Amino acid sequence: PPFEAYAVTCGITFSFGGLKINSDAQVISSDGEPIRGLYAAGELVGGIFWFNYPGGSGLTNGAVFGRIAGMSAAKAR
Repeated sequence: PPFEAYAVTCGITFSFGGLKINSDAQVISSDGEPIRGLYAAGELVGGIFWFNYPGGSGLTNGAVFGRIAGMSAAKAR
């Protein structure tokens, strides 16, 4: 017959929780202070999306905050 079958599974595309960062992409501790030498970017950062995840936006999030984190880390050296 002209039919094909594929196994399908579900998975988590995005999590709305995550690490809190500042404008330099430094991870913020539970005390509200930046953790020296620790930067975060991409989908592990929380607070970027509140009620919806626009498809593909995780790539932009990773690229933008990844660049910021890299520049901040280089400047901190």
